[in-house]
Amino acid sequence: MNIIPLIKKDFKMFFKSRSAVALTYLVPMVITLIFGAVFGGFGKTGGINEIKVILVDEDRTEFSKKFTAILDSLQELAVHTKRKKNDEYIPFDQNSMDEWIREGKRKLGIYIPKGFEKSILTGRKIPLEIHFDPKYQIEYGITNGIINKVLMENFPQILLKNIMKSPFFRQFSSAEARDPILDNKSQNFGKMDNPVDLKSVKLLGKAKENSMFAQYVAGMAVMFLLFSVTHAGASLIDEKNNGTINRLLIAPVRRSEILVSKMFYISLMGLSQLIVLFIFGWLVFSLNIFKDVSALVVMIIVTALACASVGIFIASICKNQQQVGSLSTLIVLGMSALGGSMFPSFIMPRYIQTIGKFTLNHWAMKGITDIFWYSKHLADIFPSVLILLGITVMFSFIAIRIFNKRLLE
Repeated sequence: MNIIPLIKKDFKMFFKSRSAVALTYLVPMVITLIFGAVFGGFGKTGGINEIKVILVDEDRTEFSKKFTAILDSLQELAVHTKRKKNDEYIPFDQNSMDEWIREGKRKLGIYIPKGFEKSILTGRKIPLEIHFDPKYQIEYGITNGIINKVLMENFPQILLKNIMKSPFFRQFSSAEARDPILDNKSQNFGKMDNPVDLKSVKLLGKAKENSMFAQYVAGMAVMFLLFSVTHAGASLIDEKNNGTINRLLIAPVRRSEILVSKMFYISLMGLSQLIVLFIFGWLVFSLNIFKDVSALVVMIIVTALACASVGIFIASICKNQQQVGSLSTLIVLGMSALGGSMFPSFIMPRYIQTIGKFTLNHWAMKGITDIFWYSKHLADIFPSVLILLGITVMFSFIAIRIFNKRLLE
């Protein structure tokens, strides 16, 4: 049999390439490590990162203070009742809470109106409100469940009153024992309904209608754009190996000009990809791409440039297509997971969120969602634009230095 020697030959050639071996086994381990850290942290220390909420207590009673203290003690929530103004901390009111949520400083707030304690003691529906940014439906759902759980577990009066108003209690209890307890001017003797009247107040209203697609396009577009530009950048390797670049150097063309021209080509390709995707969102999902055209155009341009620079950088440090494929998978999926393109950032541990801020995915998503969700203008998204331009300059400079050195080899 001649098969076994051929198999040995292939394995021998494979293990001669240290980079191929490292990327073949390293990429799956690193991606697994990143995904594990994103979803659960390490060991037993994982879990969903706390949700920062504003709490306004208009009732100011013993029960409302107890309710606030219990919420503040939970690991799932970080409750803020005061804000800094003129070097001093003052309590939030409803207007300032809503203003912070509209500006994106907090995702949601809990409002305790007057009558909270009285409603618990008398068996009426307990008034509560959650004011939230509709962008954060998951955080809203978690907070809603936490509030109901805290009330039912820590205020037995609620459950007792509700049981006494149920058909079961009415059937098997005497009127003499029942009437004094139920004498609360409430005529609701039906089923054991939810005793909490929890109202949902969506802020920014119609400005966010059908704009959930903006969150998806910001994440998915950047991730797939990175794959596209990396593949296009890998053409540099083919041009170097087949002698195309050497023939170009015979002409009056500098080495840096070859790389810069390739980067502009990839940027224009990425630019067209993003434009087509946003137009598709406008036609199919009614995404309002005309909200601030100048800001959106600038974000599309700097995002395409940043992605192109990363693609060129990956191509410049690789020697063959196999290395490009493995390394691009590691870098693109890693940045997409850490930067929030693939999962909501709030589910990540805090240290992962901090690391995510060093990825271009984070700043591209932030700039685009700021335009669609918060109606911000060009001046407001300047930090995101500046950081993406910085990423472009940094990776382009490194790629040019490496590329020039490789051509001399």
